[in-house]
Amino acid sequence: MVEDKCAKSKDAVDYRRLLRKRADELVELLCQSHEYHQFLEARQLLEADADHSYMLNELRQQQLNLRMAAMLGEDISEDSQEFERLFLSLSKEPNISNYLFAEGRFFRLISEVEDAFAQRLGLTRYFDEDAARNTDIRLN
Repeated sequence: MVEDKCAKSKDAVDYRRLLRKRADELVELLCQSHEYHQFLEARQLLEADADHSYMLNELRQQQLNLRMAAMLGEDISEDSQEFERLFLSLSKEPNISNYLFAEGRFFRLISEVEDAFAQRLGLTRYFDEDAARNTDIRLN
């Protein structure tokens, strides 16, 4: 039996509208965060540098290709090593490094919000985290 982790309300409420309103409020709080402002600033600097922006987009495409290949059970060890070399090389560029750091901090903030939902609602992750760690290629 599934445990109900939420308080019950007897009032007739338009929950969808209320949830949307509260989601908008949560977005406003996220927009006021230091992490979001750092992310915007870093993104603006990166976008002003067309070459670095292009290189990061190419790296992300390669990352996606590696993830897809790993999901299909293909051997990605050699490609993964090449990806890591390229990533290390690009991360020496200040605009790229600053962007990845700021993006990572902001996404972790969003992840904390998602974790709060999951914990409160009794949701679990339906995947093997050890397997995910072994195949996940992170940029942040």
